[in-house]
Amino acid sequence: MKYASEVIDLLAAYPGRRFKMRQIINYVGGNADQKRRAVIRTGVWRVLRDLESTGHIRSNRSEVGNGAHADWWWAESITSGPGKPFQEPLHYQQHNCAYRF
Repeated sequence: MKYASEVIDLLAAYPGRRFKMRQIINYVGGNADQKRRAVIRTGVWRVLRDLESTGHIRSNRSEVGNGAHADWWWAESITSGPGKPFQEPLHYQQHNCAYRF
């Protein structure tokens, strides 16, 4: 997904810090013109929506009214189930496949 790596890099670098959409777009787009920023805004919105649905980020969209500026932040902890901390798959923890022939 376009812009996903930039959004994840920004939000994950500061867990718990709240960002406005404008700040995220400035980070991703830099000195883009107005038309390009509109394209970036749509792409960033899709990334934020998908990350929020998977639980990686949080927002206060439900608390603010339409047209208000929502805050987005990286969730401080990600769980793989109710009450279970996130764990990497076992094949990542056991061995480095480069040394197993």
